[in-house]
Amino acid sequence: MILTILMMLLYLVVSAATILFERSRILDILRLIAGIAFMLIMTATALNTPNPDGTLIFALAACLLISVEITGFKEAKGDRARLFMVHAFTLMISAVLIIMLLTQ
Repeated sequence: MILTILMMLLYLVVSAATILFERSRILDILRLIAGIAFMLIMTATALNTPNPDGTLIFALAACLLISVEITGFKEAKGDRARLFMVHAFTLMISAVLIIMLLTQ
């Protein structure tokens, strides 16, 4: 489970670096690759857990990926006015996902 938590944290750090600090095409591709790797790890983790927990873990991982990509889209379009709620949503999903992974 530590590997999945580290992969999630790596994805969030890469996403924050590419979205908030430095925008370039190469870093966007790196964010996409990190997102695909994150979803592969989370899919493998969800398949190895009991049925209701695995479904919830996969759904949370998908919501986290979507939330990060929404942040990237809104930053690219210059809409920073309502971005605080998306950041709060991302942090809460990350916290719940870490708790779910540590308690199974």
